[in-house]
Order: sequence, then structure tokens, then C-alpha cells
Amino acid sequence: MFLSKIKKHLSLLTIRIKEKKTIQNISNENGLYLNNILEAFLKTKKNQFSKNEILIFETCELYRKSLLKNEKMISYKELGLEKNLSVKNICREAAASKIWCQFLFSLIQSVKKTQVLELGTNLGVSGTYILNAIKDKEDDCFTTMEGVSELCKMADKQFKKINQEKYHLIKGLYTETFPILLKQKKKFNIVFIDGDHKKKPTLHYFYNLKQKLIYPTIIIFDDINWNDEMIETWDVIKKDPNVIYSVDLFKLGVVILKKNIVKQKKHYNLHLTYS
Repeated sequence: MFLSKIKKHLSLLTIRIKEKKTIQNISNENGLYLNNILEAFLKTKKNQFSKNEILIFETCELYRKSLLKNEKMISYKELGLEKNLSVKNICREAAASKIWCQFLFSLIQSVKKTQVLELGTNLGVSGTYILNAIKDKEDDCFTTMEGVSELCKMADKQFKKINQEKYHLIKGLYTETFPILLKQKKKFNIVFIDGDHKKKPTLHYFYNLKQKLIYPTIIIFDDINWNDEMIETWDVIKKDPNVIYSVDLFKLGVVILKKNIVKQKKHYNLHLTYS
């Protein structure tokens, strides 16, 4: 474990040392959506947000603060798990941190005509940022999926306060709702796959969602370095024939998919934060 931590920190140190060159290489590539990812990264890292954006973030964080005080117990029996967790513990352990939510907000806001899909609503913390990013954009929409009914209720209540016409919350077990989603006509150009740290289901979502994409597409994967299985999964995803660019942010992995790729794939590593 100790050697693994040393290896991780040395790897991140190398990434930071090479960051200036990596940023220049990404800028020179001038790829569609690649610039959006870079701009969102730099904006978040340098904290270069407008006064209005800061106010939006403060409002989003009020929701997180309320969750961190909430003692209500949530049952996971629907998922076949005999466990109950308090809302505050779920928020503390599973909700995306503020800086990653800001990154998602910046990226989604910068892309025109976004149709966003999130797998893993949870309490709706990241969804609060995503919905705020699109709420004033005319044709944009946010679809999010969650299997635990009590989490759905809490997220739904929060989303209604932001913009009740811009989102669709799909409630139910993925084994039942995901096949239904695949049969619907709606397609997406930004996908955020969150909440599963296993190779088989992650790749299942990735491969099956290809039929639901508006190409080119951005797909964001959470916790790509969570364990050896997710590291292996990320490597498989990067090698997929439709992936033209990948950006490894250590916690999040972002890929850009295109059809009929005729140029060499490019893979980049940047570091925003440890958590």
C-alpha cells in the first residue's frame, strides 16, 4: 500500500511537471470538444469564474450543506443490499466534490446544444451543477438515472427548484430502465458515467450507449483510478476504435468519440486535484 501511494504521487508529480507542454500540445491539436475540455480544466484550476458563476456555485453548495446535516436513513434494499446509510454519510462519501462539479459545469456550459445523460443521480449534487449549466440554454436537456427510490425523491425535489422543464429523472433499477433508455429515440452528446467501479457494467454501459450518441460525443467516467479493475477498464476504453482523444484527470477520465477516425489517437494526462 505504501509503495502504491509513492508510485501514485510520483506519477502525478511527473504529470504536473509536464503540464505546460501538455496544455500546449492540446491547444495545437485544436480538436473539436478537446478545447472545451482544456478550457474547463484551466478555468477550474485557476478559479477564473465570473461573479454570476460564483453565485451559482454558492447556491449549489447550499444544497450540499443541507445534505451534510440530514440524518435521514436511506435503504439500499432495492439494490439487493442489506444496508442503511444516512443522507449526510452518502453525501460525504459519494457526492462529487465542489471542484469536480465546477469542472462539469464549465465543460457542459461551454458546449452548444447539449443533450446530457448521467448514470448515477445519487442525491443530485453533480446534477444540481449540470442543470444549472443548461437551465438558460434554449435546446439543452438533462437526463439522469437512479435506482434507489429515496435518492430519486430527494434529487427530484432539488431539480424542480432549478428548472423543472429541463430535466428527466429516470427512476428504477438499471436492469429495467437501461434497456428502455436504449429503445428511446433521444440521443446524447455528453454522457457522465458515475457510480459503478466495476469493469463489466462500466463497459456494458459504454458499448451499449454508442447507439444513443450524437457524434462527436464527450463521455466522462468517474473514478478511473479507483482500483485495478477501473484502471484496466479505462485502458480498454481509451483503445476503443471510436475514441479519438482521451484526457486522464486522474479521478475523472474524459474521452471524445467520433465515427470514421482517420487520424492517430491522442491521449493526454492532466491533474486538477487529488480528491
